[in-house]
Amino acid sequence: MDHQVSVVLKNGERYDFPLGAEDLAAFDPASARHWIAAAFLEAGLETPNPMGKMLLVDQILLLAMNFKPSDYKPLAPEARRFLCAALQAMGRPSLTIDLAAYKL
Repeated sequence: MDHQVSVVLKNGERYDFPLGAEDLAAFDPASARHWIAAAFLEAGLETPNPMGKMLLVDQILLLAMNFKPSDYKPLAPEARRFLCAALQAMGRPSLTIDLAAYKL
């Protein structure tokens, strides 16, 4: 395991996903941010910020919520792609997407 993304669902269930270099090779940080922005628009999601400012963290959290719990177990291909993009966009070796606490 080179990298890991954990997802904590609103009900507290936690899933840990090891991601190897081959998983992450599809994105560099800039292309990952672009993919997240495009997926966010395609999903029809809107910013929760009343000032209209969209933060990368909000995009990642809202996209993660847009997936069904069944997309995480077993991990659906599009959810895996999202997790890889999120990890690359944030530039970290590991990431926890906590939907219960609404934080990364």
